[in-house]
Amino acid sequence: MASSSAYAGLYGFDNIHPYTKEEQLLNMVVAPKNIINYRNLLRENITGLAHYAKANKPDFQIMVHEGQDLLTKSLWEYHLEGYLKARNEGQDVEDPSFLLNLKQTSPEFEPVVGSASAEYLKSIDAIVVNNYFCSNRAVSPIIRQEHLKLFSIDECTDKKSFAKAISSALKEGTPLYAFINSDTAFKKIVAQPIIKENAKNIFDLKSAQNIAFLLKDDLYADKQDFIDAVRASNYDVVVIEPYFRNKTPFTPDEINAMKYKKNGTRRQLLARFSVTEAKDNAFYWQPGWKIGSPEWLVRPSLSDEHGIITRYWNPDWKNYMSRYFRGLIQSDYDGAFLTGLENHRYFEKLTPLE
Repeated sequence: MASSSAYAGLYGFDNIHPYTKEEQLLNMVVAPKNIINYRNLLRENITGLAHYAKANKPDFQIMVHEGQDLLTKSLWEYHLEGYLKARNEGQDVEDPSFLLNLKQTSPEFEPVVGSASAEYLKSIDAIVVNNYFCSNRAVSPIIRQEHLKLFSIDECTDKKSFAKAISSALKEGTPLYAFINSDTAFKKIVAQPIIKENAKNIFDLKSAQNIAFLLKDDLYADKQDFIDAVRASNYDVVVIEPYFRNKTPFTPDEINAMKYKKNGTRRQLLARFSVTEAKDNAFYWQPGWKIGSPEWLVRPSLSDEHGIITRYWNPDWKNYMSRYFRGLIQSDYDGAFLTGLENHRYFEKLTPLE
């Protein structure tokens, strides 16, 4: 995992609270009696938010970060189904080796029509992956097959790999946010070059040709300084945190001002929103809350120093999340950048089936 000096709180670029030795060594001797499908629960959360957003604002854009795991049914899910089926049929499931006889791969490149993965795919407008170019990372064929808009965030090791990433991105037509120096990445909008700048109006993510992620505001003197910096750029898409210094929301007028590029044309302004993590400096955080109280606060975030991984299927957390998300829509952002999609892996790690 990359250095934490980027301070974006983004999975893949920060390593704030890594797995403990106990978590890494977790080994189940006896398979548990009740396991839920953590991926489906996450798919359902995202689909529900997207449906609500588009019902209230049809053009609202949904961009997800590192959501490839949810596009198809995984081996873990096949094993879960096999385990539950065997248990319901009275088979001995204390020795999970019987799972080796189950299907070993997901359906090739195609989510089943009507499945949770298919509904998830239909509900999102774009997906952002880490290091697609600088690490030659493979992406799900479904992204191209279903014409899902792809963006990449790349931390390159040197100028040569940086230039090569830009060249490949331009050739492929994939908007790229790339950097070598993590000290300004995600923090200083003028520090990152605009790759494929243009003067077109951008009314959806599909037509975007470049992107900036401005997820930290500590290099700006005040809120107006931050707004002016966004306003002075020509990025097609800018992703920001909806609360300046994690406390003060941007007003509808301020949001509207940031929707326009320096050249006067329209851009897409998205607000970051975590679907699986609470933040201990967020407006909804209650006095006395801590890990384990409420019980749906589970563990410090792997990537965000203020984040707490939640049992994201818990009704109380979903109520907080829904109210927060409703506020983003009412504030008139063009869309949301959904993060925290990798956290299903944490719960699967606690209940391994293979």
